[in-house]
Amino acid sequence: MPGPNPRLTAVSPVQSLLVCARLWSSGAPIDEDLAARLREAALVGNHHRYAATIPAYAALIGESSSIGTVTLADVRERFLVTGELFKGYDPAWLRGGLSELSRWLGSIFVERLTGPGLHADDVDQWRAVLKRHGVYVTFSSGTGGRPSIVPRDRLTLAALRATSGVRLPWTPATGGYDFLQLVTPGLGTGIQSGATGLAAGAVRVHLLRETPSGLRALSGEALSRPGGAPPGHEAAAEFLRGAERPVLVFGTPPELSGLLRHLGHLSPTARRIRLPPGSQVVTGGGWKGRTAIPREELVERVAEHLGVPRERYVDTYSTSELNTVFPSCVNDRYHVPPCVEPVVVDGLLTPVDGDDVEGVLAVLDPFALSYPGFVVTGDAVRLRRDPCGCGLPGPSLAAPIVRAVGAGERGCAAGEEAGETGRTAR
Repeated sequence: MPGPNPRLTAVSPVQSLLVCARLWSSGAPIDEDLAARLREAALVGNHHRYAATIPAYAALIGESSSIGTVTLADVRERFLVTGELFKGYDPAWLRGGLSELSRWLGSIFVERLTGPGLHADDVDQWRAVLKRHGVYVTFSSGTGGRPSIVPRDRLTLAALRATSGVRLPWTPATGGYDFLQLVTPGLGTGIQSGATGLAAGAVRVHLLRETPSGLRALSGEALSRPGGAPPGHEAAAEFLRGAERPVLVFGTPPELSGLLRHLGHLSPTARRIRLPPGSQVVTGGGWKGRTAIPREELVERVAEHLGVPRERYVDTYSTSELNTVFPSCVNDRYHVPPCVEPVVVDGLLTPVDGDDVEGVLAVLDPFALSYPGFVVTGDAVRLRRDPCGCGLPGPSLAAPIVRAVGAGERGCAAGEEAGETGRTAR
C-alpha cells in the first residue's frame, strides 16, 4: 500500500481529491484509505453547508439538520435526495415565468435568486443574466420529458469542466491532436462543457452540427432531437481524411453510430478512413431514448470505419448532477474515481452493502459545492469491488447500466444496450 502522498495532505480535502483523481486516472498508485478519509471529510462538510444554506435540503432532512456530529454513514442512510429534486419546477416557467423559476432554483442553491437584476425576456437570456451573477445553469437533455436543472457556482462549474481531476486514457497533449465534436455546441450540459474544454486544446476542430442548443429549445424539444439541418457527415468524413496528427472523436453513442453508418454506406471508390496512430474515440451521454446497439458491435464499427482499435475506444458514465465521469475499460466495467462515493440502495433508499451488489446507484459527489450532491440516480447497476484486470483500483460498475424499472429515461449519462425486459437503455 503506498504511503501518504504530501501532495494530498498539504491542501483541503476537495483539492486533495482532485489530485487523487488525477493520479488514479493516470495509473499512479494512490493511498485508498487516505482517499476514503478525504471523501468523508469533504462530504460531511458539504452536508453541513447544504443544511445551512439550501432551503430544499434543510426541509428534506428536517430535524436532522440540528445534529452536530454527522458521519458518512448518516449521509448514506439518511440524507440522500432523488433526481426529482432538480425537476421540481413547472415546465411552463421555461416559456414564461422566470421569476418563479428563479425562486425555485434558489431553493436548491446556496444563494437565493431574486431581485430586479435578474430580469430576462426568455430562458436563455435568463441563463446569461445568472451567469453574470456567478450562477451557471446546467441541464440534462430532457429526453425523459422534463430536463433536470442544476445550478453551479464558479468552483463547481470548474470541477465539472475538469471532470474533478479525472483524465481519460491517453488524453493527448494540448496542441497535439485534431478534434471532431459530435455533440451540439454549447455549455449547458456536462458533455457540451467537456467538448468545449477538449476543443480548446486541439489544432483543428470540426463540429458535426453548427447550431448551438440551449435551454430554450428544451421547452418544446429535447437536445437529443435537435432541429435545423441534418448532421454534416460528409464534411466530417473529409475532416477525418485530412488528419495529419492523432484525432479525438468525441460525442454521444447515437451521433457516433450515425457517423459510422454514413461511412459504411460510402461507395467502394471513396477513400477509406484510417486515422493516424494515437487517435481515440470517447463517448458519453447515453443513447437518449434511441435504440441502443450492443457495445461490441459499436466497437467493431469504430475499428472498421475509423481504424481505431478496441482499446482506444472509451465510453463514460455520468449524470447531469455529477461533476466527473466513470471511464470504461476493455473489461466492460465503468470505473468509479476516488473523488466519488458510490452507494447502491434498494427501493426504500436503504444502502445495500457488499463487494458485489445490485440495486439503484446513488453518487455522493464532494465537488457539488453549490447544490445537494447526494443523489440517487435511478440507474440500475451492479457495483463490484473486486480487482479489475485493467489495473484501475477501486469500485466499478459492470456493464450494462440501465434505467431502473419505473425510473423513466435519463438524458445525460453513458449507456449500454438494455439487458432486461422492462428496463430502458441509457
